[in-house]
Amino acid sequence: MTHRARAAVRAVLALYPPAWRERYGDEVCALVEDSGSGRAILLGLAWRAAPVWISPPRQLHDRDARMRASLATVLVAWSALTGVGLVFVQLTQLQGFATPAHPVVGWSYTIFDAALASSAAVAAGGGLPLWLQMLRQARREHQHRAVGCLLLAFAAPAAFLLAAAVALRVVHHPEGAGPWWFASFAGLGFVAVGVAVAGQVAALRTLRPSGPAVRRAVGAAGIAAMTIVLAGAASVVAATGLCLWARDFAGYHQAGILEAYLILVSAAAATAAVSAARGVRATSCRGAPGRPESGA
Repeated sequence: MTHRARAAVRAVLALYPPAWRERYGDEVCALVEDSGSGRAILLGLAWRAAPVWISPPRQLHDRDARMRASLATVLVAWSALTGVGLVFVQLTQLQGFATPAHPVVGWSYTIFDAALASSAAVAAGGGLPLWLQMLRQARREHQHRAVGCLLLAFAAPAAFLLAAAVALRVVHHPEGAGPWWFASFAGLGFVAVGVAVAGQVAALRTLRPSGPAVRRAVGAAGIAAMTIVLAGAASVVAATGLCLWARDFAGYHQAGILEAYLILVSAAAATAAVSAARGVRATSCRGAPGRPESGA
């Protein structure tokens, strides 16, 4: 296998969880080398990364590690749904559409708002104790990089808000100033969320916390996942109603956009729900923490 082909395989394997790569990475590289590193093989290998994140082999993780892996995946999916939901609010509710003839849209707005707020409150309440535990651990062990990763949870959104405040002095209403301005604001927001989430995931991998705070966070993640899935479903109903009954309002007449939105929300919601269920199951396992369960 050439150096370039080997680098391509390593890049694809980087999509898999670290525990999976440690256990199977060399074996997969050898198999790919024997069979050839064609584009179809690499695409198939990349495609199989998502199911491994959602439901990794249980023998690769002890109970606490499975809970941490579940937390990381739920956090990524939950953040994606929350970000998409905030964009949905900007493009629908804040545009002022409401009509008594179609109360479904109004009720969907109400359910979405309540579910999104509840999910954020539960996620913050359940995750803050674990975040503080990891911060104390990182400072006690002088792991400055982990401290920096944890602080990204606040630093990245603060940087985005500062940049947005400066930009709004130039463009007061980006949603009305053209699609590129609004897309830039939304894209910058997703980058900020991605950086913040990546920091927390990296801290989980580095510090490997355990104990009651992790179990409470997993329980909160399960509730937050259910409520954010409800919010996503309500947003899909509202978006469908807008496409059906408000085709002249703000340009809601392109079926392709609705289909893409439905796919995105469904994928993130399924990932959050499945990963949350895995984490909750791990909290009830009888295997000793820090030791893989036999026969798993």
